[in-house]
Amino acid sequence: MIYIHPPLAIAAYVFVFLFAALLFSNYSGRRITRFAGLAAWALTFSGLVSGMFWAQIGWGSYWSWDPKETLTLLLFITVSFSLAVYHEQKKIAKWIALIACFLSIITILISFILAGLHSFI
Repeated sequence: MIYIHPPLAIAAYVFVFLFAALLFSNYSGRRITRFAGLAAWALTFSGLVSGMFWAQIGWGSYWSWDPKETLTLLLFITVSFSLAVYHEQKKIAKWIALIACFLSIITILISFILAGLHSFI
C-alpha cells in the first residue's frame, strides 16, 4: 500500500489544481476540463479508499477521524459538488474548485500543524 496510496494522493492534489486552473482560464476545451475534474474526483476517491485499506492493515481500523483523513473527505465532497454543478452553474463550480485548492493546501500542511496518525510533529 505504501507504493499506491501516497502517489494517488499527490496526483489527486495536482488534478484538483489543474481542474481549478482550467475552470478559471479562458480555455474553451470542455472535454479536457471535465477530464481533469473527473481525474481529480477519481484520484481523491482512490486515495481515500487505498488509505482506508492501509489504515486497516497498519492500525486495525479503516477510519479514525484523523485531521488529514477528515480534510481529505471534505476535499472529496467539495470536488464532487464542483463536478455536479459544472454544466449548469459554471461560476459556482469555479469558486467551489478554488475552495478545493485551498483545502488541498490545508490537507497537505495539516500534518505539520496538528498531531494525528499522519502528523510529522
